[in-house]
Amino acid sequence: MKNKQLVANNRSVWLNYLVIDVRRLRAFQAVVETGSVSAAAALLSYSPSAVSQQMTALERETGVRLFEHVGRGVRPTDAALLLCEHTTRVFASIQNAEDALSALASGHSGRIRIGAFPTAGSSLVPTALAAFQAVHPSVALDLVVVEGDEAVTTLRSGSIDVLVAVETRSRGDVVDDDLVHRHLLADPFRVVLARSHPLAAERSVDLALLASERWIGVSSCPGHCQLVIEAACMRAGFRPAYAIDADEYPTAQGFVAAGLGVAFVPMLALGSSLHPGVAVRRLKGDQPARQVWAMTRRALADNVPVLAMLACLETAANEFVRDVVEAAPASPTAPVSDSG
Repeated sequence: MKNKQLVANNRSVWLNYLVIDVRRLRAFQAVVETGSVSAAAALLSYSPSAVSQQMTALERETGVRLFEHVGRGVRPTDAALLLCEHTTRVFASIQNAEDALSALASGHSGRIRIGAFPTAGSSLVPTALAAFQAVHPSVALDLVVVEGDEAVTTLRSGSIDVLVAVETRSRGDVVDDDLVHRHLLADPFRVVLARSHPLAAERSVDLALLASERWIGVSSCPGHCQLVIEAACMRAGFRPAYAIDADEYPTAQGFVAAGLGVAFVPMLALGSSLHPGVAVRRLKGDQPARQVWAMTRRALADNVPVLAMLACLETAANEFVRDVVEAAPASPTAPVSDSG
């Protein structure tokens, strides 16, 4: 029994509370079950004196008498029987906690919260989630859309565990911060033209030939994406003149199909939502691309489910590059052309 002093209204108030060493409860339970200190010591591979000392310490901690000597053995008091009932529940709770932690650490339970920018959340990430759940069906998954400056902040705050985001750095760049970074892919931009556009008949387009075109901007692609686009246009000798802004890539395709201008669209954003009135062509020469990364906090770097999710994202990215980015078109008029 220990005391704790509180000061209230200039008066000292002493509160009594118990501090029980759980390790002593193991020996206590054995003594109750066997009815003998010696038998409990043999069961636990302790010396009888060690068990006796633990029982004395436990009685001191609880402030009650736990055993009466009967012949060569001991008999538990009512207080001991009450404590034994609680001890059984305590050990059951500890075992449950150990089992739950083991399942969480091994990836057999738990929850992973993933944050991704919109076009990754609708194309790349679902493939990774399906592969992950095939191996870890008991791990719950949450997917939220995060983008812009708030994305990394959301990861660092602990609101999400894994982030898929567009970054300025490329594969091989040294990253020195508090996060673990995995490069997923370079997502190349393609130029989107109305099917009536003279260059729509070409397999690939010289960007310089689009210098006088009106361009459709996409407000959901600020920051890093816009820097990549403008850098490509500057290398081609012009600055794009934006005629109208669209909220999302599908809307931009509609504007292009209506003849309002041309647009850059990354391949992750094309997916299955290609407008029938547009043609998508690759550029000649260097291909502007946005760099897509997966990130997590260093504290989760050895977490089995998180590592599995990062691996699934890498596999999904590799499959996207192989099956979509590097795939040759069926004909010169195919919607997505990657031939030179």
